Amino acid sequence: MTFRQFACNNVLRNKRTYAAFFLSSVFSVMIFFVYAMFIFHPGIDDEEIHGSVATGMIVAEYIIFLFAFFFLFYCVGAFLKKREKEFGILFMHGMTAKQRNLLIFMETMLIGGVSILCGIVLGLVLVKLFFQFAGFLLDVQALEFYFPWKAIGLTFVAFLILFAAISIFTVLLLRSKSLLDLLQGSQRPKREPKASVVLSFLAAGLLGIAYVLALTADGISVVVLLLPVTALTIAGTYLLFTQLSVFFIGFLKKRRSIYWKRTNLITFSDLDNRMKDNARMFFLVCIVSTIAFCAIGTLAALAGSIQETVVKTNPFAFEYQTNKGNLEEQKHLALIENSLLQNGFSFEKHQATMRLLPQKVNDETVGVVKLTDYNQFALAANSRELKLGDNEAFLVVRWFGDSVDSKMLTVGSNELAVKTDTKINPLLSGLDFERLAVIPDRVYDQLKGLNEEVRYGYVVPKWKDTQEISLSLQEKIEHYGEHYYFSARAPVYHSMKQMANTLLFIGLFVGVLFFVAAASFLYFRLYTDLENDKRQYGAISKIGLSDRELSRVVTTQIALLFFVPIVVAIIHSIVAFVSLQSLLKLMLIASVFKPTAIVLLSFVIVQAIYFWIIRNRYLFHLKRSVSQ
Repeated sequence: MTFRQFACNNVLRNKRTYAAFFLSSVFSVMIFFVYAMFIFHPGIDDEEIHGSVATGMIVAEYIIFLFAFFFLFYCVGAFLKKREKEFGILFMHGMTAKQRNLLIFMETMLIGGVSILCGIVLGLVLVKLFFQFAGFLLDVQALEFYFPWKAIGLTFVAFLILFAAISIFTVLLLRSKSLLDLLQGSQRPKREPKASVVLSFLAAGLLGIAYVLALTADGISVVVLLLPVTALTIAGTYLLFTQLSVFFIGFLKKRRSIYWKRTNLITFSDLDNRMKDNARMFFLVCIVSTIAFCAIGTLAALAGSIQETVVKTNPFAFEYQTNKGNLEEQKHLALIENSLLQNGFSFEKHQATMRLLPQKVNDETVGVVKLTDYNQFALAANSRELKLGDNEAFLVVRWFGDSVDSKMLTVGSNELAVKTDTKINPLLSGLDFERLAVIPDRVYDQLKGLNEEVRYGYVVPKWKDTQEISLSLQEKIEHYGEHYYFSARAPVYHSMKQMANTLLFIGLFVGVLFFVAAASFLYFRLYTDLENDKRQYGAISKIGLSDRELSRVVTTQIALLFFVPIVVAIIHSIVAFVSLQSLLKLMLIASVFKPTAIVLLSFVIVQAIYFWIIRNRYLFHLKRSVSQ
């Protein structure tokens, strides 16, 4: 048998252990390849699909590549640790350190090469479905299939370099151990792990502080607290799994009513060792899952709120504002109305006149509109109507974080008390004024000889179908003229929808990649302990452990392995979403709870199915070993 055949046989003999590593590698290659096909697609720069889509895909490629490197590097290092006894036996039979390094390099490159080929082939098979899904999300015609030589070349070279780099780094970082340590491998006797009481309470304290800061943050302060809260959460999560979990299990083991009940003695006997051994894996799974949950949930909320956001920021399907005396006013209005009528769109036309005050208020030019006209606009735009006293004025905020300092407003000979509300979206703006004030009709009618602006708003029930008309009108009517302003809602909606859905398309598969990686961590750790569990449960079965009791103990331990990090990740995500809710409201995104619930429930269902499959397979191997 040649050295090359020996390396191949090593991989084949450990196929159960390498399965998750291989499948995760294939999935990473496939997603990278599909995104590369989008980037190099000849139709990506046409009028329907903007070039920003390709830019987003390029960013996703970097994220996937970096994540794949660190994930696969961790997996290879963990596999080598599991094979210490095997290397010890090979060293006894004359293998040199150089030959071991060559063996590791060949095995990693073999798995990597097959993963690259399988990932590319699978991508070619499924890419039509990806194109259809992308077309649905982006609301455009699906891209045509083409043979992607550039995408294949990029994927093959990139991941070949990645696997080669992992192999080299792994070999360079290998620590030399004595032959005795290698032969003992994972069978070295373990001491009962000790947890620091101080660090255990510190874990609870860090997470508590992070949660309090996140839940009490409001508006723009969420952005300010993002980094410190994230750092506290990561540090607290690490200590939670390395210290607090071990401390809590030790606490339970000291309670006879719990520890000595039924099969709890077996369940908890080495659970603290398992928690300690798997602490880093739990930490990685938790953080990776939290990132996946938060990213997909936020992007789903953003995509689902596009229509509401656009309607709030663009109250009317078409808006035209002009200074008094604009000679092209009637021409432009006729063009808008005739275009709608000729294409079969019904509409309602609303008009509001605004006058500019001669004096500035806090260095701002102020325009005023009568209460009746404003409420007519508000009613047409499904916005809140205002109520004012005879000596009151309402100053409208213009953007997030804008504030009104004035307590009184002088309008002609009237002194009006100023009211405002940051929750009311601006319906009117000015060409020549910076701040709008809504004043009583009586006060407005007293103003004479001032410059005026008129704003027209068109309510079109089927405004989503006016995309072509809107683009045509924007070509014929300049967006900004010297004396007027024109805007249409449909192009803004379609542009924002495509951008949001592009982010969702990218984030969805990157998030799924993170989740697959987390599941691979769990699978690997479980099958790493399989041989030890076979010996342990085989010995216990000889003194009376029934199949039913074995199933209960193993199910409990696997459930903890699978669901503890996921439950912690869900708690982190819920706190993050509650905090983000106040920030997203500033972006006019009404609620993240529905998309968040859908995302979290979907991941829990997938995790439960995965748990059920792995649990059944694991029990099958254990029971078959015990019965022999």
